[in-house]
Parts: sequence; C-alpha cells; structure tokens
Amino acid sequence: MSASELPTGNESIGIGGFQQIRATAAHLIIAGLLIAVGSVAGWYLAEWLNRSQMQSELGNAAERTLLRLDAIIDEANLVFAELENSSFEHCSEPLLLEMRTRLFEARFMRDIGGVRGYSLYCSTALGQLETPYHSTPPDMVLADGTGLRTDRSVLASERMRTMVVEKGRFNALIDPRQVSDLTTSIADSDIFISVGQPGPSQWLAFDESARLAADQSGSPLVADRCSQVTGVCVRLTRPGRMTGSISEPTHIVIGSLGGALGFTLFIAGVGMRRNQQLPERELARALRAGDIHARYQPIVNLPDGSLAGFEALARWRLPKGRFVSPESFIALAERSGLISQVSALMIEQIGEDLGEWLSRRPAQRLAINIAPSELSDPALIDHIAEHLIERGVRPGQIILEITERTMLESETSRRHIERLARQGFVIFADDFGVGYCGLAYLNELDMHGIKISQGLTAAVATESPKASLVPRVTEMARELGLEVVIEGVETTEQRTALAALGPVLAQGWLFARDLSAAELKDLYEADTPPLDSRQS
Repeated sequence: MSASELPTGNESIGIGGFQQIRATAAHLIIAGLLIAVGSVAGWYLAEWLNRSQMQSELGNAAERTLLRLDAIIDEANLVFAELENSSFEHCSEPLLLEMRTRLFEARFMRDIGGVRGYSLYCSTALGQLETPYHSTPPDMVLADGTGLRTDRSVLASERMRTMVVEKGRFNALIDPRQVSDLTTSIADSDIFISVGQPGPSQWLAFDESARLAADQSGSPLVADRCSQVTGVCVRLTRPGRMTGSISEPTHIVIGSLGGALGFTLFIAGVGMRRNQQLPERELARALRAGDIHARYQPIVNLPDGSLAGFEALARWRLPKGRFVSPESFIALAERSGLISQVSALMIEQIGEDLGEWLSRRPAQRLAINIAPSELSDPALIDHIAEHLIERGVRPGQIILEITERTMLESETSRRHIERLARQGFVIFADDFGVGYCGLAYLNELDMHGIKISQGLTAAVATESPKASLVPRVTEMARELGLEVVIEGVETTEQRTALAALGPVLAQGWLFARDLSAAELKDLYEADTPPLDSRQS
C-alpha cells in the first residue's frame, strides 16, 4: 500500500467517531429495552400481588356481608313471628301501632308492611292503603319460605331503592346501605345474592350499581360465600386490572440486570406516584397552612328560639376564595388517614375561639363530629383536654356526635362509646333515621341523645307520608330518656310544626348559617333568639 492509499488522520478520527456513536446508540437501545422489559415485569408482579390482596379483602368483605344478611333475615323473621301471634285484625290500627313499636325496636328495618298474597294493604309509614299495591312473587325464596327482593323502589318515593324481606302476612323494607356500606372500603365492588348451596346457578344484582356491572364484559375478581344458617349466598365482584403481555429479553445476563434495574425503578416510581396523589397532598398542605377553619352553627331551643349551643363545622377555603365541599374533604381525610389531624386543628381553633367563653357559660354546649377511626384514638381526648377542659369547659358541655354506622361496626366501638360516656362526655347519634339502628339499641349504648337526619326533617309540614316520622321518633326518644336535636329546619312551617312537639332542640338555616366565633358571641350577647330572617 502506497502512502497515498493510507487514510488521513481526519478520516481515522471520523470513522472511529462514527463507530463509537453506533456502539453508544446500540448500548442505549439495549439498555432502554431491558429497563422497559424490567419495568413491565415489575408492573405485572405488582399487579399480581395487588390482585391477591384485593382477592383477600374481597373475601373478608363477603364474609361480613353474609353475616349482616343473616342478621337482617333473622331479625325480620323474629318480628314477623311476633306479629303473626298478635290477636289484632290484619292491618287494623291496633296492629299498625304494634308494627310501629316493633319497627323502632329493630336494628335494621325502616318500614314494616302488611300483605296478603303479594299485595300490600298497610305499612307503618303509609298506614292503611285505600287501594292495595299489587306486586309479583319475590325474586328468590329461602328454604324456610322467606322471600327476598332486591333493588326495589319504595311506594312513597320512586327514587328511593330498598331491599325487601317477606314471609307470611308481613314484609319489611331494609335500607340497602345496611349491606352495601360494609363494602365501601373496596372501590367499585358490587354485590349479588342468590339461594342454593354449594353453587347457586343464578345471581341477582343487589342494587343498581351491581345490575349495571353485570352487563359489562371483563374478568372481575369474585368472592362467593353461602350461609349455613339461612341458605342465602353472597357474591362480591370488582373489576380486575391486569391486561397485556410482554416479550422475553434476548440477552439473559444483561436482561436480568436490566430487568432488576427496571423493576427497582418501577417500584420507586409507583411509590413516588402514590406519595404525589394531588387531593391528599392538597389536604395535607391545607392543614399545614391553616386553611381549614372552624365555623359554628347555632342549636336553638324550641319553641322560644333561645340559643342552647352550637355545632362546630370544618370549612376549607381555597386561596382563590372558593370553598371545598365538607362532605368531599371529610371523606378524603378519613380515607387518607388525615382525619385525626383535621380534628386536632379544629379542637385547637375551638379552644382559642370559644374555650374561655364556654367556661363562663355552663348552659351552652358544643357539638363535635367524631369519625369512626377516632373512637379508639387516645389523642382525641388528649386534644379535648388540652384545648377545652384545661380552659374550664366541662365534659358535660361537649357533645360528641357519632354516626349510627359507627355504633354497629363492632363490639369494640361499643366499649369505646361507653368509655367516653363514663368520662362525662355527652354522646349523640348523628344523622339518626338513615336506617342503621333503632332507638332501643341506642338506649343500650349509654347514649344521651339523637340528631334526627335532614332527610326526615324535610318531610315535616308537608303532605308526605313521612311527615309524621319526626314527631313519632321524638316521642319515643323522650320515653327512652334521650334528648332530640332536629337538624335541617329551613322553613317557618317546619318550625311551627316542631314547636308544637314541646321543648325540643333544632338546628338549620332558618335560624342561622354557619357563623364565625365573633358572630356567635354577638348572637348570644344580644340575648334575643335567632330570627327566621337570619337565612342569608
């Protein structure tokens, strides 16, 4: 080779640089593929573990649901048997009175009806019907003759859906939330029920959500449980998320290393993504910044309208002045485990706003809502002691409002409620009337009172068949020695009707919306009752 045929230095550098670029590009492509394969493999492993955990949770929820259904059916049959033994004529006024007594003693029922064949002739809510309401045979019948109907409309309201248990000459309407609320911790879950053991061949949707889910394609997770007592079977389903497939790596050694790296990156990414959930981060930021404030809605004595106390309400104001719905952010706080921080901030603000003021006015009472998870949290009482009791507020001035569902969750909840009562706090059942438990059961729990749900109050002073429910509940509560607060009073007609019940406590926009601490003090110091004009 002559000198003229040798590559120049520039040519050597150019060819070597091009080869280096090609090698680097190849290495990057291979590394990217391996990381991608590892990421996909990690994703599928995570999904498999997630499905296993979801399957276990679904099975546990199915067990709880089945136990609740057994309890509902057992209670209904016991009440039906007692009514069948009654000497009163079917659907007579004396029998209706006995049916109503049984209803208020029950934990799960919200209406009892008298039937012949498949026709309804009377009910505790509607009284005697002028024209019988004719129906069809029940969706399913248990071995002992008990009939079950699911997702049925209520005669008094087409929008309200219910579960029906029937046997002999009686039926009972059951709030479906008595059952469906047991599965709220499992997102997108649906309930189906059937009869037959060990393998029911036909599953009926428990509610509208389940009926729509049954029409969708896919391979959901499923958990089946059947009762040895009643023969009813429960199926819980929820959508499965695992889809797709991946190719195997071509280079085992580098593929394994890249897969491990990809899997590690995937796990880290998942962890970071979970920590960056925007709603939870925003709520945590609001707590740190003090953007959640305490407001106060008066509770008044009827008929005179004088101030008896107030309920503390949490309000989250965004930087631009808009407010976040309390229902949404309180639910978010409970799901994310931040509810204890919300309560701690609220109690601290209440102490600063009204602690010393309350201590000088022992007749005034403060109502605080308690989440289910806080019942067993000793920090709750510590915060109350630090910010309220140490400022001179008496435990008897503090009303702790607990949902009916909380009382039914476990025997442990019952013990915590009794412990709070022994410490001198006043315990009220909040939103009473949504269908979870009866007055007789509350009387067993050292409860001091009930707050009647806005849903029942809305029917007061109207032509609704439910208009008489609030007076009946109030009368029976008094017989059991329970105080009554009627929530959601919004019209003068409602106030007039409730004032006729005798001394009772009321709360609602008719008297006042939520107020600042200064506005509440002004209302009290004015020594005049809240006026109906305070609606804006």
